[in-house]
Amino acid sequence: MRKPIAIAALCISAFGGTLQAQETTYPDTIIVLDVSNSMWGQIDGVAKISIAQDVISELTTDLQEPIQFGLMAYGHRRKTDCGDIELVLPVAPMDADAFGRAVRSLSPTGRTPLTAAVQQAAEQLNYTETSARVILISDGIESCEGDPVALASELAGNALDLTVHVIGFDLQDGVDQDGLRALAMQNHGLFLTPDTADQLKSNLDTMMDMGSAKMAPGLSAPETGSAGADIPVMLSGMLPEGAELVLVPFGASPRDALSTMQANGETAMLTAPAASGRYQILLLDSDGMVAASSGLTVQ
Repeated sequence: MRKPIAIAALCISAFGGTLQAQETTYPDTIIVLDVSNSMWGQIDGVAKISIAQDVISELTTDLQEPIQFGLMAYGHRRKTDCGDIELVLPVAPMDADAFGRAVRSLSPTGRTPLTAAVQQAAEQLNYTETSARVILISDGIESCEGDPVALASELAGNALDLTVHVIGFDLQDGVDQDGLRALAMQNHGLFLTPDTADQLKSNLDTMMDMGSAKMAPGLSAPETGSAGADIPVMLSGMLPEGAELVLVPFGASPRDALSTMQANGETAMLTAPAASGRYQILLLDSDGMVAASSGLTVQ
C-alpha cells in the first residue's frame, strides 16, 4: 500500500454513498498491436517487438476467465502502406497456443495507422450493440493522417459499452501524446506509458482485470479551474480496494505525487493548487497502478 504524502496541495473530502461492488464481466476483446518499423527499437538490448510478443503470449497463457479474444496488427507487411492493417486472429474463444504463435509471427516493417486500426477493431467487436474492449499497444503516434482525437469522440458517442485502453510503450520524449490519451480517456480506458517489460506486463494485467466499461473505475472532473478553487471530482464504477486519489503534474508518474488521499466515496471535492499549470488527477489501486485519470488545467 502506498503511504500518504503529507503535502497539502490536494484537499479531498469524500461524501455520499459507497459504490456498490458488482460481478466482473469480461467483454469481447481485441489487442491492436503496433508492428511498425520503430518496434525494432531496443530496451536494454531487447527489441520492443520481442518484449511485446513475450508479454502478450504470457498474458494469454495465464488467462483463467473464459473470454472471446482477437488480435489485430498494423505495419507488419509493407513499408509505406497506410492500409496495412490485418485482423490476424478473429474474435473467438481464447486459444493461448494459437495466439502465441500468431503474435510471434509478426515482424515490424511499416507505418503507424493506429487510428484506422482502432476503428476497425471496434467495428469488428460490433461496439455499437455489444460490450467490447480494445487494447492498443503502440510505441509511437499516428503516422497516416488519421485523427485519433476525432475517433475518440466518435466511438464514445456511438458505443453501447466500449472500453479503449492505450499503452504507449517506450514513447520517446517530446512525442505529442494527446491523441493516444484521448482514445482512452473518452472511452472509459487507461492511458499508460510503460518503458520496461515488467511495467508492460503489469499494465496489461491491470487492463484485463478491469472488466467492462460500465464497471470500470471512472474519474471525471472539470477540465479547467482557478487556482485555489474547489473542483468537484466524481468517481464511478467499481473502486479498487484501497483506492487513492493523487494529484501530479501533467504527464508525471504517480511517484511524483504532489498529494494523495484515500478515495472511498462517490463524490470528492478537490482544492486546486495555487500554481497555474497542467495537472492530472489519478485514481490508483492498492498496488499504485493507475485505474483512471482526468486532466486539470489550473488558471
